[in-house]
Amino acid sequence: MLFLHFRIGESNYALAAERIVEIVPLAPLHKIRSGPDTVALPTDQTFEYRGQFVPVIDLCQLDLGRPARRRLSTRIIIVRHPGAPEALLGMIAENATTMLRLEPEDFTPFAAGPDGLIQRVDLPDLLPPAMLRLAPLYVADGS
Repeated sequence: MLFLHFRIGESNYALAAERIVEIVPLAPLHKIRSGPDTVALPTDQTFEYRGQFVPVIDLCQLDLGRPARRRLSTRIIIVRHPGAPEALLGMIAENATTMLRLEPEDFTPFAAGPDGLIQRVDLPDLLPPAMLRLAPLYVADGS
């Protein structure tokens, strides 16, 4: 099974590749202003992805209180919302450039990786509950 290896600070994580739509380099982010359709969003950043705006959350900012370091290996991981597959979400993570072939049972709860121990995570482990509850707000109309 394929996993994306990424870092939040000094900690290593693995996200199943089946959750991932695409991994893209950092793109210019746009600030979401408060409005009637955005008041409940748990992030104030978005970026344009293939003609639609996708809300983005910086995992380092969320966990560590500082933004992800702006390096070539810092990427936006685009995922489908687990409850609304048409909704896309972006997560900024450091060192998100390596795919690992591991089996789920290799994580007990950690697996050995290229930079030490790796913990397997899924979207509910990474994203604020509010971001997961509000999936219908993220759906682009496709027009």
